[in-house]
Amino acid sequence: MIFTPPLNSPAHPFPLTWPPLRLYVRERGKQHFPVSSLVSLQSEGNYSWLCWADGRRMLMPRTLKWYMEQLPPAHFIRFHRNCIINRHYIQRLENSKAGHIAHLSTGETLAISRRRWRDVCRELQLFGEAERTPTHGW
Repeated sequence: MIFTPPLNSPAHPFPLTWPPLRLYVRERGKQHFPVSSLVSLQSEGNYSWLCWADGRRMLMPRTLKWYMEQLPPAHFIRFHRNCIINRHYIQRLENSKAGHIAHLSTGETLAISRRRWRDVCRELQLFGEAERTPTHGW
């Protein structure tokens, strides 16, 4: 089963007008990065990979919990214990026997945990469709 988020979501305008992330980059010092071009954040221990729309990846010494407090909650969704996604880069969601998968407009595919599947669908206004999804017995 494949779901696509509605194109006309008036509750969540884009482009995002949120203060930029202020990050310290070793080579350049403090830098400001627009939140709207942040595609995903993935944790690796007490570090986080920040993935940007232009393909850059940055390893930063902060936890996902710290970033969740810095990011606009209406625009970022927790997919997994170690993954946060910008809702504007989600192209479609897929519910298959292999699990729940999100396809991003950058070409990446990321797994969604079973426990968070309904919350993700609800936040993307697909809850009614997720309820009709056949469940797979494992």
